[in-house]
Amino acid sequence: MREFLKSLKFKLLLCLIAMLIGVMLYTVNKSGYSTGASKIINTAAEPFKKISSAVSEKVSSKLEHVIHGERYYSENEKLKEELSQVYNELVDYENTKAELSELQKFIGIKEEHSDYALSPPCKIISYTANDPFGSFMIDKGSNDGIALYDPVVTAEGLVGAVTEISEKYCTVTSILSPSLSVGVIAKGTVFNGVLEGDIKYSQSGLTQMIYIDKDNTIKQGDLIVTNGSSGLFPADYIVGTVTETGNAGSALSSYAIVKPFVDVTKISSVMVITSFDGKGEINEY
Repeated sequence: MREFLKSLKFKLLLCLIAMLIGVMLYTVNKSGYSTGASKIINTAAEPFKKISSAVSEKVSSKLEHVIHGERYYSENEKLKEELSQVYNELVDYENTKAELSELQKFIGIKEEHSDYALSPPCKIISYTANDPFGSFMIDKGSNDGIALYDPVVTAEGLVGAVTEISEKYCTVTSILSPSLSVGVIAKGTVFNGVLEGDIKYSQSGLTQMIYIDKDNTIKQGDLIVTNGSSGLFPADYIVGTVTETGNAGSALSSYAIVKPFVDVTKISSVMVITSFDGKGEINEY
């Protein structure tokens, strides 16, 4: 509005209105106010009436916004708050649904392995910086019945083991790490080996099974599971599948490259097996 009052159009309008008033006064003074003069003036003033009406409507519209601006602002803020509340409720719903889905998977573990004692579901709260093997920290510790070297799992397969512990937190070393050794076997065969990570495979999310008898018949696609020989890991827990086989450098043993069923970089929660039949016979570390 302020810009319009300063504009050239407004100034011209004022000049024309002043001129019109001057013509009216001149006519009245010269010959009195007559019907003919009135018609001429009305005809001449018609365009200015339309302009005046348009300006009036525009001014009224702007005044309406100014007068009701505070109410509009308050209503807008209220709508924003309501929208934020709905969004937060939706996020809570999705999180709850995801947690229920995870719990259903963990219930499946218990149904398949009735001898397992399991920790509460553990959330991954951070990954270890600059660790190519995917070690991470979880939000449960010794207060939750967890002990050092307890196996860490998901419903899909073995993840790793607890290697550092406090009352409320644990650090988990994944099966991609060369510092973790797990006794494994090719399902349906008699060929055992040791699952141990290697930097050249870990970046691709793979690990290796080593110290396999050179006369083995393990092939691509075979299922690898824990063999339970150490007493630290339960027997027959799924690990992954074989993607490649070969002979070790000494030619006295063979190896197999294993793709774990669990991608340790994409999980949000795990569970710790705190006890199982036969746990603790031999220290595997």
